[in-house]
Amino acid sequence: MTEVYAPASRNGLGRWPGTVGVLVLAPLALTGCAWLAQRQDALMVLGAVMALLVLVIAWVMCGAGPGACLAVFGFAFMLFVGPAMGDYVINDRGVRHDAVIGDVSTYWRKHGDGRACTAVPTDTAKPRAYEVDDPDGCDDDLAEGQSVTLVIDPEGWLKPRLSRHVNGVAPYLAWTSVGLLAAMESVVLYGRLWRRGLRK
Repeated sequence: MTEVYAPASRNGLGRWPGTVGVLVLAPLALTGCAWLAQRQDALMVLGAVMALLVLVIAWVMCGAGPGACLAVFGFAFMLFVGPAMGDYVINDRGVRHDAVIGDVSTYWRKHGDGRACTAVPTDTAKPRAYEVDDPDGCDDDLAEGQSVTLVIDPEGWLKPRLSRHVNGVAPYLAWTSVGLLAAMESVVLYGRLWRRGLRK
């Protein structure tokens, strides 16, 4: 008598490649999208669109409930891992220049006035002006003519910052990113292994 076995897709084995794919590829893709967003130009929009596509695919593969949680955790993960990578890269490869504040201006924003400083390097043959916003070091205590240290990304990917705001990756960014990554992986396992019938 010949024994007949159920197809792999019916006993759950066929779902493992998809599960591993979501576990590995989704965080990597979201990390790449978060890095694109640090460019703050058209690539930021591209990164947002790609992230939306990744989250929609993961949502479909994990089910409605887990997929919604994955989308929330994934979006939050991008908000933290992007700045964390930016902080690490500018601290690691940024070139420091002696500079002077050439101009300080304010602009309106929703939660109070913002500040923008123009910093001009003084140790280069052909100095050019770089604009630095308040999140990147243009604090209230800066004034025109003040000497500062300007940190410039030689690749031009990240915006210049003043050295007072270049201190490596903040611990809260690193730990929050790790926590959100763990939450995403847990939701994927729940959605794929339990809800989709892979749990033995």
